[in-house]
Formats: sequence, C-alpha cells, structure tokens
Amino acid sequence: MNDTEFMAYAESVCFEHCWSANDITAVKDSGYGVYLVERDDSGEPIGYVLGRVSFDEAELYRIAVLPEKRRNHAGERLVKAFTEKCAEMGAEKIFLEVRSKNVPALKLYELCGFSKLSVRKGYYGDDDAVIYVLYLKSGQEQ
Repeated sequence: MNDTEFMAYAESVCFEHCWSANDITAVKDSGYGVYLVERDDSGEPIGYVLGRVSFDEAELYRIAVLPEKRRNHAGERLVKAFTEKCAEMGAEKIFLEVRSKNVPALKLYELCGFSKLSVRKGYYGDDDAVIYVLYLKSGQEQ
C-alpha cells in the first residue's frame, strides 16, 4: 500500500466525512503540499498528517491515526513533525480548524502549542469550528 492509499484508508476508518484518494493527491501534488506518515516499529503506517505551506502561512488540513494505534503519542509526533517541516519551508504560523465536539483533537492541538483564535458558529451545520493558530517564530503576536 503506498502512502496515498494508506491515507485514504485511514480517512475511511477515522472520519465520517472522509477525503478521497483524489482529494489527498490534489493537496500532496499541489506544489505546496506537506504530508508525513507515521510508521510503527515494523514499518507499517499507523497515521498521517496533511497540509500545505504558502509563503509564510501553513494550514494543517488532516491528521489521522488508526483507532487501534492511538494513545501512543503518534498524533503528537505527527503534529510536531508537521510544524518542523512547515518552519523549514518558511512558514511563520500554522492555522487549523477542528470541530468543537472533537475533544481529543482539541487537547492534542493545545498540547502541541496551538492557541484558539476564533470560533465559527454552526460552520459544520451540527457543530462549530474552532480555529487555532501556532506561531512558529518567537515574538509574534499570540
């Protein structure tokens, strides 16, 4: 299974509203895409992160860890590796949005240093979107 196939599979088991392999490929191959795949000790993929960098801003679009592989800090490692890669590519800040009811994701992002920027009421119809930001350069407004 290649990375795109794994990412599409992880989407299907982790999310109700999942991205297709075509959606994933469009971001990966855009010229601005950033993705990383986390593997276990045997080399099997267990999770991934996908986003993009454009000039000095990045956006984290998707992160997924297979349900049976959670609770081992894979999500935290993926977010931290993503932030490092974005910084290497010139990003000064990273944005993301997450459902307000997704408490594990909210905790993960806050653990990784993201700060709540705003809330979009009713963005998902049945839920609000919480917008987070992480400033990668010291001295930026927070």
